[in-house]
Amino acid sequence: MFFILMTYAGLVFSAWGNPSIGSEFPPPDGYSQVKGTEFSAWVLDREVEEAGVPVRTYDGRRVSHAARVVRLPLVPGDRQQCADSLIRLRAEWQREAGVSPMFHATSGDPMPWDKFRAGQKPVERDGRIRWVEGSSRRWEDYLARVFIWAGTASLEAYDTVVSKEPRPGDILVDGGFPGHAVLLLDVAVRGEETLVLVGEGFMPAQNFHVELGPRKGWWVWKDGVRLPHWGFSSKHLRRFR
Repeated sequence: MFFILMTYAGLVFSAWGNPSIGSEFPPPDGYSQVKGTEFSAWVLDREVEEAGVPVRTYDGRRVSHAARVVRLPLVPGDRQQCADSLIRLRAEWQREAGVSPMFHATSGDPMPWDKFRAGQKPVERDGRIRWVEGSSRRWEDYLARVFIWAGTASLEAYDTVVSKEPRPGDILVDGGFPGHAVLLLDVAVRGEETLVLVGEGFMPAQNFHVELGPRKGWWVWKDGVRLPHWGFSSKHLRRFR
């Protein structure tokens, strides 16, 4: 069978490849999709593996999640954890859209892709990020560096703002050490009821996945959402800057 492969930033997609998040998880009957953003539409277009493919850690161990694996590469090692998966998705979209990604370390220091691409690299000195001459300008190496120093605390403090109502592309972040963060892949409403579709990475670093809820994969939003291993309230709802 003839097929076409398209590549960008280390990601591989096929014209007749795997189904997307959006095609596999439409809003349940009777629910209307909440209008999202260009970022959320891009995320919904990411491919998912076949049902039954297990979530695996960075070193190949199987993780027990009721989940659908999303096709998103991992950087080497135990680095691309929960907040990092969200950062990577946001960064991949920005780069594809022609915007230079920039995230913050927990210290508040900025870590822009443009600076890394110009031949510098971030290092930690006395609890702050400093830039020195580097040898790598690879995208994956930049992401790995960001994942070392960014996390739930920095996402909450520097790279997002408060969101009042759930919208596709929003995140739930409980900043801490450890904390946790998930992405609202999609949001649907029917009357007063709201459903959310949740995308998640976790610790140790593992495949980003749709965490399957009881409503055809969706979760009921009741001033937050309680996943099997973490609970979020509406106070954790935030939106990328």
